[in-house]
Amino acid sequence: MPPTPTQQRCAAHPGRPAVDTCPVCERSRCGADAAEARGGGCAVCHGVTESRAHVAPSLLELRVRGLVAAHLAATLWGFVVAEYVQADLFEYAAPAILGAVVGGATLSASGQPRGTEGTRTRLVAALYALLGCAFGFVKEGTFTVFSTSTDVLIPYAVAVGACWLWTLPPKTAR
Repeated sequence: MPPTPTQQRCAAHPGRPAVDTCPVCERSRCGADAAEARGGGCAVCHGVTESRAHVAPSLLELRVRGLVAAHLAATLWGFVVAEYVQADLFEYAAPAILGAVVGGATLSASGQPRGTEGTRTRLVAALYALLGCAFGFVKEGTFTVFSTSTDVLIPYAVAVGACWLWTLPPKTAR
């Protein structure tokens, strides 16, 4: 006897009429499915509920992530810069690496923003690169933070420049 249009069919076995619904996924199930009761579920869900969809982080959360990453990277690399003050080539390489690390960490943690939000994030990263370099000078103790010596100003410029250039968005392919 063919099923009537109002009669429901089993979700796992469409050739069988449904006798009830699965308590886990609420799909219709047949008598054989109900008798087996795999973990309380049916042959489709096996008693496992679906995990809820991934919720995208809010703009505030992304900004806070970027700030935390910038702060941590600048602080850690500030100790490295302190070791290379007035060390020939390394007095410029250390701030350049500091700027690149701070810029990369900030943009990665904040979800690679583009447009106006990306520019704001790059400005925050550049500021933290400058602060990380200044922290290195304070930690080392030879120069003051506000010294106008080229031994201080050039590493500042290198750190900020490396941070800004590192975080520029890639060009789109034509």
